[in-house]
Amino acid sequence: MKAVMLHGKGDVRVENVPDPTLQEATDVVVRITTSAICGSDLHPFHGRLPPDDPFSIGHEFVGVVEEAGKEVRAVKRGDRVVAPFSVSCGFCYFCRNRLPAQCETTNHAVFGMGRRGGGWPGAQAQYIRVPFADFMLECIPPELTDEQALFLGDIFSTGYFCAENGGIRPGDTVAVFGSGPVGLCTQMAAHLFGPARVLAVDYVPYRLERSKALGCVPVDASAADPVEQIRALTHGRGADVTLEAVGHEAALQMAIKAVRPGGTISSVGVYVEKTFDFPIGDAFLRDLTLKMGKCNVRNYIAPLMPLIHQGKVDPTVIITHTLPLNDAVRGYRIFDQKEEQAIKVILKP
Repeated sequence: MKAVMLHGKGDVRVENVPDPTLQEATDVVVRITTSAICGSDLHPFHGRLPPDDPFSIGHEFVGVVEEAGKEVRAVKRGDRVVAPFSVSCGFCYFCRNRLPAQCETTNHAVFGMGRRGGGWPGAQAQYIRVPFADFMLECIPPELTDEQALFLGDIFSTGYFCAENGGIRPGDTVAVFGSGPVGLCTQMAAHLFGPARVLAVDYVPYRLERSKALGCVPVDASAADPVEQIRALTHGRGADVTLEAVGHEAALQMAIKAVRPGGTISSVGVYVEKTFDFPIGDAFLRDLTLKMGKCNVRNYIAPLMPLIHQGKVDPTVIITHTLPLNDAVRGYRIFDQKEEQAIKVILKP
């Protein structure tokens, strides 16, 4: 089969690799019909993870069950399915306590992140083996397109998780740092909680235009200090809630500075750094709350699916490019270099 392989910093190639096979009775093999390039894929692409052997990359996908192990009961051959980005068993302590992203059985594994992600092959491919299928997979109703369902496996669920952790109340002013794919999904999700306004902070003009189309107030970080801009819009106090969806220390520092005393910062940006300079004294004096972490996506797929099905939210509006899998190298280039106003790049095997 064809798969996108990462060979080192900035070096992705579409190559022939062996087809996946059933290895356990609880496995299925899924024929991928749609996958995507995620901002998290840029961490290994930029060399921000420890060196690894070449590995297949990607963790956002939907597809059709081709083969199922003899102990699989919840799905069958021919079912359209979506899976979360993290690999989890469904029966360990953390899975049973609604923290599947912390799965002890798989050691917090993520599809397509090499050895650091548990060694699970990625989803930018023609086929993928999904373990623990009864827990991992959710069937997609025929009324939903691949593109609509795709966002439930990671970035819309993650954006909702970020907004939910912010504790947004009706009438709040919310500032979202980042208007990339996760940031845009976070902005969409924030609106569902009834804030008076959502401020979108980014430095890329075409991304800010997309945020404006979603009903946000753009805050151009390239024009002036975004923290000062947010304070100017909030009588000097700061936003009630700040949501960080970038995964860079500078963005999180700004989110901390831009929140009002007694406010909440929620962060879902993926960090590969072990430590950073946290303003603990200032956070203490201002009574701040910080929540952060990897979304437990499996908890959100089924509850959020009706929101998309009923048209309450449409994450597909952020798709800018749909490319064949063979053009994945170009997809990485335009997404990474922000060429052609790329925001979300979809791949079709």
